[in-house]
Amino acid sequence: MIKYDVDVLVIGGGCAGVAAGVTAARRGLRTLLIENMNNLGGLMTNGYVTGVAGIVEGVCKELLDRLNKKGFLCDTPHSPSVDPEMCKYEMEAMLLQAGCRILYGCHAVDVNMDGNNIKDVIVYSKSGRMEISARLFIDTTGDGDVAAFAGAPYDIGNAEYMGLNLAHTLGMRMGNVNLPKFREASRKWMAEGKGWPNNLGMAGECMDKAVQNGDLPYPIFPGGLIHQIPGAPDEHADISFCVGHSFYNHNLDVEDLSRQIVEQHQQSLWIENAYRKYVPGFENCRITAIGSLPGIRDSRRIIGEYILKDRDIAAATKFEDGIAKFPEFYDTHHPTSGYHGFRHHIHSKEPIPGSVNLKEPCDKAMHPFCPPEEDSYSVYSIRTTYCDIPYRCIVPLKVDNLLVAGRCVSSEFHAMAAVRIISICMSTGEAAGIAADLCLREGITPRQLDGKRVRQEMIDSGVPLDKLPEDGFWAYLADVADKDLSGLDFVRIRGDMIGIRKEDGSITMHIPMKGE
Repeated sequence: MIKYDVDVLVIGGGCAGVAAGVTAARRGLRTLLIENMNNLGGLMTNGYVTGVAGIVEGVCKELLDRLNKKGFLCDTPHSPSVDPEMCKYEMEAMLLQAGCRILYGCHAVDVNMDGNNIKDVIVYSKSGRMEISARLFIDTTGDGDVAAFAGAPYDIGNAEYMGLNLAHTLGMRMGNVNLPKFREASRKWMAEGKGWPNNLGMAGECMDKAVQNGDLPYPIFPGGLIHQIPGAPDEHADISFCVGHSFYNHNLDVEDLSRQIVEQHQQSLWIENAYRKYVPGFENCRITAIGSLPGIRDSRRIIGEYILKDRDIAAATKFEDGIAKFPEFYDTHHPTSGYHGFRHHIHSKEPIPGSVNLKEPCDKAMHPFCPPEEDSYSVYSIRTTYCDIPYRCIVPLKVDNLLVAGRCVSSEFHAMAAVRIISICMSTGEAAGIAADLCLREGITPRQLDGKRVRQEMIDSGVPLDKLPEDGFWAYLADVADKDLSGLDFVRIRGDMIGIRKEDGSITMHIPMKGE
């Protein structure tokens, strides 16, 4: 039996785990990070979700700055995109330079408990069975595996979608894409007003043609995430591509997960051929890699001291113990319907202050099991402000020496679909590393720690948790939002954008301000 004994054990080497491990080790804690793959980054690297949405700050900003300095970042104003292979290396370097030990090929399979405390995590590796003891544990597995082993309560799915998980996308990497040609065709398509109310985009229309002509066996929702990878010219671009979807998912069922992965492998090849034939700019494209990690968007959501509410996102709720800020939109990948793709709204019987509240007719396919109540509002968040994620969301109930970070934090279904993005995962990981240090230095549990102290430590370290950036993309959004909308016809909201039909019949997009 191999045993380890450390101050902090981080279970999972995705972006949340890397941030937690770097932070804890830099604060002088004997820190060990274990990962079941043979490299770091999770979906950011192995799943080809290379674009970093949200506000980039803290350890996340440091990582991107290091990559940018070496030429391994497409530093766009919003969702800068990393070179996934170089990101694996840079994450590894950051951990080792901080003094965090790494063990690859380690699968956490159970825990030993001592009352309400985890005594050690049981791990299987090439060396056999191991027991890793720690004073404090940070679960960054994405699925909340260790928290579940320890008896922390959790939720999966929601009543509205009968417990189904979000649609799953297996990312891939594609070469020789003419991005200028693709962008110009997309601009022309939007200028012709085809974007409303169809929310599938130009590629969606092209895929419909492929189905009609027999070049695709069935409609494949065309995702939407196309991020350029640095190093190749725009006319022969190297991109990460999150396109196909699997539906009716149960992401803790190994047989269903296997079904999704096989299905996505097939879809990847079909999509390559269909894009070559139908999508401008993709005539000479080719797949160069298929993700080695399935793009699972949700499974367990650990129940914590606070459950982030769906309405908190729309209301831009602020918390005294806020440790991350979320300025993006709801991003619920529809569990059953590719033609609806993203559900960017929630429903409320009453309007939610600080959001966009519209009385829209209910599309039955958007709500296959549970139609909204009559006269309810469709509620959309806006990106000229932000919602806080409180420290209490990373503190599980019933287990005293455990923190969670990443997509398994305590939240409702649609709130989780929003805050699972890379920048938020790294912020919650960073907060968990700080909290671990404060708890161990003072001999208290994460539950006893005042989250306002974690927030202040982050602010003191240069993370501006109390404001939006005053320049760049977020300042641009605020400027665009400052418009006079009187007398215009609202067509449809897509994410944070409202389509407005003008007198000449053309449609423009607008980002609403608070109160509209």
